[in-house]
Amino acid sequence: MDAEVRAENEVNEGIDRLNAQIDRAVTLIDQLRNANSDLATQKQALEERLQQSEQDLTEARADRDRLQQLYEDNASLIDNKEAIQGKIEQMISRLDTAQAS
Repeated sequence: MDAEVRAENEVNEGIDRLNAQIDRAVTLIDQLRNANSDLATQKQALEERLQQSEQDLTEARADRDRLQQLYEDNASLIDNKEAIQGKIEQMISRLDTAQAS
C-alpha cells in the first residue's frame, strides 16, 4: 500500500508539473499571438506610410519637372527680353539721333 501511495503521489506530481508546463506554454502562445498581431498592425501601418511616401515622391518629382520646365521657359524669355530690349534701345537711339539732326 505504501508503494501504491508513493506511485499515486508521483503520478500526481508529474501531472501537476505537466499541467504547469501546459499553463506556461498556453501563456507563451497567447503572448506570441499578441506580439504577432502587434507586428501585423505595425507592418500594415509601415506599408501605408511607404505607399504614401512613394506617392509623395512621385508628386515631388512631377513638381520638380514642371518647375524645371518653367525655369527653362522663363530663362529663354529673359534672354529674348534682353535681346528685344537691346534692339528697342538701338531704335530709340537712332530716333534720337535723327531728331537731333
